[in-house]
Amino acid sequence: MSKNIELETKLLQLVEENTSIFPKDAKLEISEVGDGNVNYIYRVNDEDHSVIVKFANSFIRDSDTRELSTKRNEIEYEILTRQNQLSPGSVPVVYHYSSDMNCIIMEDLSSFDVLREGLKEYKTYPHLAKKLSRFLYDVLFKTTDLVMDEEEKKNLAGHLVNVDMCEISERLVFTEPYLNNQKLNRYHASNEDFVTKELYKNDKLKLEVAKLKNQFMNNTESMIHGDLHSGSIFISHDDFKVFDPEFSFYGPMGYDIGNVIASLTISYVVSKYENKSEHENYQEWLLDSIKEMIDEFIVIYHNEYEKDVTTYMFNNSDFKDYYLEKIMSDTAGYAGTEMIRRTVGVAKVWDLDRVQDHEKIAEIERSILSIGKDLILNRDKIQVGNDFTSIINESVQV
Repeated sequence: MSKNIELETKLLQLVEENTSIFPKDAKLEISEVGDGNVNYIYRVNDEDHSVIVKFANSFIRDSDTRELSTKRNEIEYEILTRQNQLSPGSVPVVYHYSSDMNCIIMEDLSSFDVLREGLKEYKTYPHLAKKLSRFLYDVLFKTTDLVMDEEEKKNLAGHLVNVDMCEISERLVFTEPYLNNQKLNRYHASNEDFVTKELYKNDKLKLEVAKLKNQFMNNTESMIHGDLHSGSIFISHDDFKVFDPEFSFYGPMGYDIGNVIASLTISYVVSKYENKSEHENYQEWLLDSIKEMIDEFIVIYHNEYEKDVTTYMFNNSDFKDYYLEKIMSDTAGYAGTEMIRRTVGVAKVWDLDRVQDHEKIAEIERSILSIGKDLILNRDKIQVGNDFTSIINESVQV
């Protein structure tokens, strides 16, 4: 046990009393395994079995001043339960939720890679795009008013609101990257003029980001994950699982799809500038995955729309096309805001952290910011996978 002996003792007791995973005489061990910014993640195991316990403190991790509602764990429990119903096997199995302890006990997926860790080793996963597109359609489109019972959906949307977690996203994604504040934003010093021109003084861009922020705050379209990137995906050679939906609420579905596109795009751009010939297959896979994920989502959408949408006014080809155009436009816009905030904002991603000393870091940042800006400003023209990859290739001239 670590310094949190009292907490860990309680968690062990919770596991013993509320799961049937372990034999009654099992000698259980507990160890902290998470490295997140908000919660505490533990593994409880004996010689043959293990579970994960996620504990939500009433303060943000490693802080005794920044309070944070523990409702996030209740929401995550409900989200995982519903996601498993909508897309069976695509998320960890939940064994128990304790409202008294603010804990979720769930399946241990340590036999999988976290996609982020696999990308660090330049691994490729050919099935990722198809698995993701299926998951995104099932959990996003099927939780809209077009598919769900209207009353159930509206009640669920109200219940899942978590003001604290939404405020974090609204501030970090849609506000701080566009403020000229050196305490908030971090980027290579040589890019000061570029960032000032392209972000801080770009009124056209800021207007479009304001529109996207307004929609993020007010469009209760579907049950989104809220923080879907390579660090929230478990993956193996033939399977994958999405986890960590603590930022989940009812918002625009393009936000989730766009976050995935942004995550893969940043990895692609960084790898291209590293310019290592042995990584060409990895780079090609990343770009293909971006295109395939979008196009496969579109295929599933067209194949299953009429079956899933039963409301008379929505079940016609013209509305179907209109709705898909909006999903793709939102996807492009939110991919752009995610790329910008991960490049200049306080919450970096590992791809950029690991190349801070690279001789071309300034070029890498400018390339990612340019792609993000183009995705936002041209989002209404971006409708298929090639539209995304064309913008990426135009900005990555290595």
